[in-house]
Amino acid sequence: MRRLFLGVVLLVLVTVVAHAADNTVAGVVARVEPGAIEVITHDGATKFVTTDSNTTYMKWILQKPWGQDPRADASFLRVGSRVRIELQEDNPAVARTVWIVVGRVGFD
Repeated sequence: MRRLFLGVVLLVLVTVVAHAADNTVAGVVARVEPGAIEVITHDGATKFVTTDSNTTYMKWILQKPWGQDPRADASFLRVGSRVRIELQEDNPAVARTVWIVVGRVGFD
């Protein structure tokens, strides 16, 4: 019984993680246009994501000062910035939240 419960829990966790991975784009900004972001993902693919008035921009703070304001706007996006974009559930071509990495750039 314990193995069955553990198997069900693992299946649920894998499903949740897989769904979350399908709903995000992570990589380096290649181009920024009004209403659109082009991202080169870590596997070399190019993704084009549109933005709208409901898109939220946040800083992903990796270095001190930790207490800085995490809010951002589209002006924080620059070519070469690392981002993680959460897509809208009902329209996966539109960004819901754009996380802009602030601080350490290299992840070597």
